Amino acid sequence: MTFRLTFLVPALLSFAVISGASAQSSVSGVNDGVAEYRAGNAAAAWTLLEPAAAEGDTKAKRYLAYIILDGDAPADARVDFFDGTALLKEAAMAGDYAALVRLEDLRRQQLAHSPSLGDMIAVETARADAGDPVAAWRLADRFETGDGVAPSPADEAKWLEVAAEAEAARFPKAPEAAYRLCMLNALSEEARDADAARHWCARAAENGHTGAALVLKRLAMLQD
Repeated sequence: MTFRLTFLVPALLSFAVISGASAQSSVSGVNDGVAEYRAGNAAAAWTLLEPAAAEGDTKAKRYLAYIILDGDAPADARVDFFDGTALLKEAAMAGDYAALVRLEDLRRQQLAHSPSLGDMIAVETARADAGDPVAAWRLADRFETGDGVAPSPADEAKWLEVAAEAEAARFPKAPEAAYRLCMLNALSEEARDADAARHWCARAAENGHTGAALVLKRLAMLQD
């Protein structure tokens, strides 16, 4: 079975629930594969990572993508740089932030196999729809600045809400997202809502955002 068939035909990526012992073995194989990659042993890393990636392991896919994009894939794997990009996309879609960052770096290089801005937005949208605060934050920035999309305070607010609802321990920018929502609802012609502004400023302030605490006081004074 060639690599291309293993990774690019979705049906072959489906697999049954494996036993605890097999899962532990797979994790060990991935960790060993990563160690081999970092040591510069691409061939050994490939042998360890390929089975785990075939079973759907996200980290294994990312490191196989690294090997491909480094130009170190085995000759008999029949892969090219486009396959490496495809694996990064799969990993990013599964929530691998390192893969998302690598994709963005690759996009900026504007190589033949680089993902397009539309590809990045599609990945971010899918992740944000699933509740991923990092992807939602990135989308909010795009809708604020018009990066690949038409500027839209309403869409910016939509994705900021996903980011703001995350626990600050999980997503440290959550208080800033709540503060931005507060300001949007306080000032934006399109998304103005005084009650929502107070709600989001209160949430940001509760999570230690000093600017939000000041705005909340001013909103309370206006209400009085």
